[in-house]
Amino acid sequence: MKKGATSFKDTKSRSLTSKTYAFIDASNIIYGAKDEGWLIDQKKLIKYLRSKFNISKAFFYFGKDSKNEKQTKFLKILGQFGYTLRVKEIKRYYKKTKANCDVDLTMDMLILKNEYSGAVVLSGDGDFLPLFKYLESRKKKIIIIAFSRKTSRDIKRFAKTNFIALENQRYLIERKPKKWGGP
Repeated sequence: MKKGATSFKDTKSRSLTSKTYAFIDASNIIYGAKDEGWLIDQKKLIKYLRSKFNISKAFFYFGKDSKNEKQTKFLKILGQFGYTLRVKEIKRYYKKTKANCDVDLTMDMLILKNEYSGAVVLSGDGDFLPLFKYLESRKKKIIIIAFSRKTSRDIKRFAKTNFIALENQRYLIERKPKKWGGP
């Protein structure tokens, strides 16, 4: 089987080989993990997605503050890990900041729909439900990975057995704190 290919069964039980892409709503999973008291190791995450789902592409949607050098370094490292970066400059509204990457993720899933048969989406945002229903009607297999407590009930009902609780994958993808090595 080619890299990035996965085997699905259709109603006639013949095996189909097709590409699987991952679409990652970075703020949804990064802040979700922080709220749960841990951090995600993005290198471990892409390895997990490749080994479990045999993804061929992983799109990472991220709101960036150009003034933040740490974010610039973080994004450079993500590119080295193999993520396809979709970065948008954040906008400031009074004391809040927003990047609104959901539309970019939606557009990519729609524009690229002829390139993949399966999509692994890391977001529990209920706004994606119409997108998922549309893609499913076009014979796309959708797997949702998100934090249970932060995932819309409608998304969980839609996904059924294709919902994976991200908190249950913690032991595979958690970033361990760096130990101080001295001067």
